[in-house]
Amino acid sequence: MLSNRIIRMSNNREATIEAIGRAVQAYQDATDAFDATACEMLGINRTDLKCLSIIAQNNRIAVGQIGKAAGLTRGAMTTALDRIERAGYAHRVRHPEDRRGVLVELTDKAKRAIDAIWGEYARRGESFFADYSDADLGAVLRYLEEGEAAQHANRQRVRKLKMR
Repeated sequence: MLSNRIIRMSNNREATIEAIGRAVQAYQDATDAFDATACEMLGINRTDLKCLSIIAQNNRIAVGQIGKAAGLTRGAMTTALDRIERAGYAHRVRHPEDRRGVLVELTDKAKRAIDAIWGEYARRGESFFADYSDADLGAVLRYLEEGEAAQHANRQRVRKLKMR
């Protein structure tokens, strides 16, 4: 495994942390390139892909919740949802308990597209992690959870900067 090789080669905590930083950047770049390709194949933009991901993770979700999770204003959310609906990937349905409420759900077209693009990767998860011990998996999960929290905190910090 690459990570074990890095640790053995460096046997230096600082060098290993630097190598992790480089690996994270490479992973983020690869994810960004993959997302760009997915958007191209789906015929949607990055904002729409983010909204589609939020819908997919929730089955049925309120429009406002999508906007909040995606960091969009009400107007921007409506525009994005209109585009996603025109592309045939989602549709609005009445909320079963709140007659003024609107929920959004994936279409069958979206489910097929998501499976075609991400399904194989998800199904290969077990084999991908086959060489990881339970402790390794716990460390990966901890890193991702703590990294997500750090990213949210950094996002808030950067929003306060005066760059212009």
